[in-house]
Amino acid sequence: MKLERRTALLATAGAALALQGCSTTAGGSSKPKHFVLLHGAWHGAWAWSKAAPLLRQAGNTVSTPTLSGLGERSHVAAGTSGLAVHVKDVVSHLMMEDLRDVVMVGHSYAGCVLSGVLAARTGRVSHAIYLDAFVPMQGQAMANFLPPPVKADFERLAAQNTTVPVPPAASWGERWGLTDPALVAWAQPRMTPQAALSFTEQVQGDPMAESVRRTYLKCATNPNPQFKNIAAGIQKDSRFKYAEVEGHHNIMLIDPQRFVSSLLSLA
Repeated sequence: MKLERRTALLATAGAALALQGCSTTAGGSSKPKHFVLLHGAWHGAWAWSKAAPLLRQAGNTVSTPTLSGLGERSHVAAGTSGLAVHVKDVVSHLMMEDLRDVVMVGHSYAGCVLSGVLAARTGRVSHAIYLDAFVPMQGQAMANFLPPPVKADFERLAAQNTTVPVPPAASWGERWGLTDPALVAWAQPRMTPQAALSFTEQVQGDPMAESVRRTYLKCATNPNPQFKNIAAGIQKDSRFKYAEVEGHHNIMLIDPQRFVSSLLSLA
């Protein structure tokens, strides 16, 4: 069982070419792609506002659905918009927009959504990229990856159909790499509480049943042990390719050009 470990870092010249529409994928193709970018917990489509234009500039098409109860959809059944609803959000997006052969990127919590979409077997995803994300299998929830006291708190809140507050901004540097005061000030009013149910609901169906390319893209400077453990496990799983990008968890906001260059090198 041979693992392909790749470091998805491009030189400045290569990045410039990629962002001019001359990107080269891992298979050597420059065919434009459609990227569906799924945001993480407490975020919204706004998390991709710096990266999506760069992907389009490189000749691709992009969609960034906001999950129910979050972002500009925070008014939509916030307390009961769990994982099942979020999976349906994305499956409906694929169907209504008639999207096919898409590269779907799930960041952080959205790895759970990505697993759920794959389990739905729409036949519309060709490449699943887990970006510094949770990778639950059938019958697993995000809470399965968390320390028992945190899992218990989420289960208690989920039983009450309530939300989990946004983590304090003082923790964002260590948690997400958001340390720039201007970026923190911009993101703060956009963060929204998230249904605890989304963290406790399990993936229904087998996300490995459908034949798609699977890649795990690890943010190399994220010190979170949970994601380090997930990455270590993925490197032993022949169903995934493994790559790293030099940056913290929210690299799409912190260093969007590096993130996009890495994504294009994989897609």
